[in-house]
Amino acid sequence: MESFRGELVNLIEHNAVDQNNIDAAVDISNIMPSQRAWLTFTNNLFLWIGCIALGFSFIYFLAHNWSQIGRFAKFALVEIALVLSILVYLKTQIGSVYSSAALTFATILLGALMALFGQTYQTGADPWQLFFNWALLMTPWALISRFTTIWLVWLGLLNLSIIFYCDVHTNPLSLLFGSSVSVLWSLFAFNSLSLAAWDKLSQSWLWMQKQWGIRIIALGVGISITSLALIAILDNSVTDTLALPVWLLFLVTFYLFYRKLRVDLFMLAGGCLSGIVVIVTLLAKEMLHESEPAAYFLLSVIVIALGVGAAFWLKKVQAEAQICQL
Repeated sequence: MESFRGELVNLIEHNAVDQNNIDAAVDISNIMPSQRAWLTFTNNLFLWIGCIALGFSFIYFLAHNWSQIGRFAKFALVEIALVLSILVYLKTQIGSVYSSAALTFATILLGALMALFGQTYQTGADPWQLFFNWALLMTPWALISRFTTIWLVWLGLLNLSIIFYCDVHTNPLSLLFGSSVSVLWSLFAFNSLSLAAWDKLSQSWLWMQKQWGIRIIALGVGISITSLALIAILDNSVTDTLALPVWLLFLVTFYLFYRKLRVDLFMLAGGCLSGIVVIVTLLAKEMLHESEPAAYFLLSVIVIALGVGAAFWLKKVQAEAQICQL
């Protein structure tokens, strides 16, 4: 639908469709959602909201009534709900919205069960163990379901595990870059490998070709390397300055891949945003020593100019991509 809408907009902008026939062209192309489509969207939205809310309600119910409910009653409540959600997943059509929602609900309950077990028997004092074990136990579900949301939850749990692990333990990167930024380097390395693996595997697996999944992973890569670049600008440490060439290499790689090999406006827009943030931070460090009003005004003009320039460039890339599609 997005492709049809873009092609129709391109035809209208090039006056290939008469102004009097635009409404008829929109109706014929079926890009406007019908009443049935809106009803389906509303039903699915309420289903997802209900499943997620019900999953978190189990966690809050147990936390609020921790002293009033016995140990075995807590485990029975969570495990019965977990088994029922798995049965719903097995009884519904695999790959449908109902099975996906049931599996997401079961994933939340699995985390609640891990937290309940750890809190009851004091199996681990480090928070990273909870998220790592949660991700480890849900790995078979992710492999079997081939559901993008479950895989992103799995990656998110591993990201949390890395954050909490670096917070309490030393790692090889902390010896190189220091403990304050080692977590960002670890996240950047892990998410970069995840992005490369996801992009490679998506060429063979259809369920991995949803653009929003790989974009979320790319967002994690961009946030971590941009944060490292900002720290390198604001900190005079020699080891932190290594982030700037890595950040520049990251932007060049994104440009070559998502502009030359495959056009993706979201990725290019993220690269532009990262570039604007780093450039403005670098200029602000040099210009705002004495807090002069003229420096603030000039900096605001630069921000507007960079934003407008990025918008015009992205618009040009979009027009070229639409022409190539035609």
